[in-house]
Amino acid sequence: MIENLLEKYLNADLLKKLGIMLASVAAAILVGSIFVLMSGADPLEAYYYMIFKPFSSVTSLGEVFIYFTPLLLVGLGVCFTFHCKLSNLGGEGQILFGALGMTLIGISPAAKALGPFSLVLGALAGILFGTLYAALAAWFRALFNASEIVITLMLNYIAEQFISYIIFYHLKTGAEPQSARIAFSIPKIFPNSRINYGVIAALILAFVYYIVVYRTKFGYNLRTLGGSRKAAKYGGVSAKRYYFYAMMISGAFCGLAGMMQVAGNTGRLMSGVAADFGFGGIVVALLGNLHPAGVVIAAFFMALVSAGAVTMQVKTGIPTSFASILEALIVLFILLGMALSSRIDNRKKVK
Repeated sequence: MIENLLEKYLNADLLKKLGIMLASVAAAILVGSIFVLMSGADPLEAYYYMIFKPFSSVTSLGEVFIYFTPLLLVGLGVCFTFHCKLSNLGGEGQILFGALGMTLIGISPAAKALGPFSLVLGALAGILFGTLYAALAAWFRALFNASEIVITLMLNYIAEQFISYIIFYHLKTGAEPQSARIAFSIPKIFPNSRINYGVIAALILAFVYYIVVYRTKFGYNLRTLGGSRKAAKYGGVSAKRYYFYAMMISGAFCGLAGMMQVAGNTGRLMSGVAADFGFGGIVVALLGNLHPAGVVIAAFFMALVSAGAVTMQVKTGIPTSFASILEALIVLFILLGMALSSRIDNRKKVK
């Protein structure tokens, strides 16, 4: 069902997709207002602190970009799978393994000797770990036709428990369940803000994504497979091969997001380092219409919501989990919009 909706969504015209996107955000905000009222707060005040207050200073805006970088990377990774009608719901696990890769390099005895070059090796390790973990789901999907939705979700739980085990029994250095601090972190852009150069790298990768998907034969074959499997088969495109490619590229982006979390935010491996970015990346991909420009805008909007939710909790008492409610509502209304659009199109064809 989801695959059919996704296929029709990919083949829909731009205006229809923009309409679904904007209507979904508006509906989510409207329904979210009901939850705010039920908590005894003013929706206008709550949304002011969530969406507008982060622009008040460079420091506050820096918190937005801390969320923006991993959301953008995961969103781009998820787009690769959506383009060929796969669903990578395993972003959380791939982020965790990417974070582990960076940590193992960053806390190694050779890290100080390598200097800033350890960040490059950490990025490569994070990408490799994320890619290999995503390859497990691709293997089950390509060879056994198993549902990648179920496989990737289950792999999330395995990754969470495995990383917890590694932290508690092998990397824990003090009373807190966390590893030692890595030797080098990604440099900051501004002294009074947590904005770092990882943002620049993520934006460059968004441009690379555009080139690969819309200007190469690989991207054309990927989109052909997503548009019609019969057409792809007729054109000589191997579905199994491209399922592997798409899932592994998606895992590479998620693994890099995990690396960025450790090297640009937490500075060490700890529980909760994935911070629900795997699910958030799905929202970003759908909200951005799978286009790099749209994904960048959607990632910034979702980062604004996530960072602003902290200020909103302090000022209004509404818990930060409200941001997760908004994300879930947006996905729900996007899927509802796809279903309604598909039903309307089918009725027109019958007539």
